Amino acid sequence: MTDEEHASAGSRDAFATLIEVGAALCSTLRLRDLLATMMERARVVLDAEASSVMLVDDAAAALRWEVAIGEGAGKLQTLLVPLGTGISGRVAASGEAIRIDDAQNDRRWQGQHYDAESGFTTRSILCVPIRARGRIIGVVQVLNRRSGVFNDHDQRLLEALAGMGGVAIENARLYENLEQQVQERTADLTRTLAELRAAQAQLVQSEKMAALGDLVAGVAHEINTPLGAVTSNVDLVARTLTKVRDALVEAPQLQKAQQMVDRASALSDVSRDACQRIAAIVHSLRNFARLDEAQRKPADLQEGLESTLTLTAHLLKNRIAIERDYEPLPQVDCHPNQLNQVFLNLLVNAAQAIADHGVITLRTRLRPDLDVTGRPSTGSGSVAVEISDSGCGIPADKLERIFDPGFTTKGVGVGTGLGLAISYRIVDEHHGRFEVESTPGVGSTFRILLPVASTQS
Repeated sequence: MTDEEHASAGSRDAFATLIEVGAALCSTLRLRDLLATMMERARVVLDAEASSVMLVDDAAAALRWEVAIGEGAGKLQTLLVPLGTGISGRVAASGEAIRIDDAQNDRRWQGQHYDAESGFTTRSILCVPIRARGRIIGVVQVLNRRSGVFNDHDQRLLEALAGMGGVAIENARLYENLEQQVQERTADLTRTLAELRAAQAQLVQSEKMAALGDLVAGVAHEINTPLGAVTSNVDLVARTLTKVRDALVEAPQLQKAQQMVDRASALSDVSRDACQRIAAIVHSLRNFARLDEAQRKPADLQEGLESTLTLTAHLLKNRIAIERDYEPLPQVDCHPNQLNQVFLNLLVNAAQAIADHGVITLRTRLRPDLDVTGRPSTGSGSVAVEISDSGCGIPADKLERIFDPGFTTKGVGVGTGLGLAISYRIVDEHHGRFEVESTPGVGSTFRILLPVASTQS
């Protein structure tokens, strides 16, 4: 084969190698994987015993080994080469390739320390710079060509590989920087979401405490009235029994004693009724708070409605009639305390919407074949809980805003504007939905639609 034929064959081999390496470099954007691919291909195509890539560390003004392949290469990973020193440091500083055929007898080579660290013996070197965007970002070097020394053809091929590597490295760095920014942004959003959820939880608790605070006066009155009766009656019973004891001394007073005993018995009945009333109020408070039921569990929604209704009795007494239209419902998988808060907000709003006398209607319906959107159900169906009032109603231009935080149709100083917003969030977190119908001057209906079975988010 002539020299021209050798050159032509070498050109074809180099071209094929560049295509192969280019494809390999395009297969990943991970910097370390990319560099490992580049070094392995460089070592193979140049028939070298070892290869490595070093990148410039601007802060340290040195080269840092990123990837090294060959005997003892792993020991080089922690070492730095100051810019301007050694073969690689001079190449990085000058931008000129260096090729050494006999390292042990060439004064330019000063790598004995690195050979000692790695246990590798350097015989020949080819080192070229890596450029990106007009600046040197590192070097590529191959060591100890197995079949002779490195030649001009090898240098041109390694320089071409370094050029391709420079573009790939820059792209990989941009990708990793973008990926880091995405991770940081995701972490920021995750923290923000956690803070928002914590704030929402605090908001829910604050609104619940505000609602309970509004009920304190009425509940206190509800408890104080029967408690006062018990206290008074117990005192009267004690006095009566004393008189009975005195009366029994004289036989003519037996009839009077019998009357006193009858009176004491009647007072005891009143006291018993008062105690039952207190027990009912306490039971309703416990059912409303459900402090021992923080987890989802099957619950009776009608029991929750009735317990909440007991707590609002002072708002309804003597002016608002309660009508019930209940259908038997299955237990619904939910957070009972949260849904009780929704019922409380709706009942208080309904009572406040009725200026004088009126009616609040509680209605429950089972929808076994429909989901909360009204479409055919693929599960256990849904339930509907309606709270209707004969109050003032909501104007059409305000109806779309009633679930907005801070929005209220009540007067200044009445309500916080958070009750419906929090109620909407609670129902939404139960994978349910609200429907609202209202006619000014006629009244409003709030319909809560909830799935029967638990739905995981």
